[in-house]
Amino acid sequence: MQSKRTQWTPYLVVGGISLLPSAFAATLFTFDGFSNNENIADTYGDNATVNGTGFTVSNGSEFTGTPNIDISWQAAGQTQFYNGWDGRGSVAQLDQHDASWNFATSTGNAVQIISFDLDEWAGGGTMDVDWSITGSSSGLLASGNWTRSTGGRDTISPNVTGASGETLTLTFALNSGTASYVAVDNLLLDQVSAAAVPEPSTSALIGLGVGAMAMRRRRK
Repeated sequence: MQSKRTQWTPYLVVGGISLLPSAFAATLFTFDGFSNNENIADTYGDNATVNGTGFTVSNGSEFTGTPNIDISWQAAGQTQFYNGWDGRGSVAQLDQHDASWNFATSTGNAVQIISFDLDEWAGGGTMDVDWSITGSSSGLLASGNWTRSTGGRDTISPNVTGASGETLTLTFALNSGTASYVAVDNLLLDQVSAAAVPEPSTSALIGLGVGAMAMRRRRK
């Protein structure tokens, strides 16, 4: 039975202080509701504005879900749905040594990859996976290494945002372990209105202002 998902409205946080509700909106991919070893179609989750099979959307102040994000899950047969994954529900089974997922958007919007789970089915050997997120114009934004030897999952939280109109690529490279024993779950993807993200100089000024106010309160 598919569990209920709570919808939420994210807030823009600058200097540790929540400001007005931002234009952020999100889609959570749980990969539920498909047959085992069914190929993930390239149209899966594209331009999501309402809940669909295997994903749920949340509200932002300007839009719902990720209406301007197109996803490419690589060639057919390289990423597949799998149910009952070692007792932990439905996943996207990588089933290969390397996988690259592309998240493209339009000018005026930005892609934000919040988090995802990496999961090993017990018996796959010592699993060693390099993951990375690169932007088509920004280059490398985040990377890391994940290892497991007896099964189980871990949440990876890169929480990175591309530039306006930039395509982000999430890549998994298997160094050791059995390819069909590694999977991804609970991919949380945001669409950010570029106008809602302060420029670095603006963020710095806000941070300085917050620090100045704190110093004034301490002196009083």
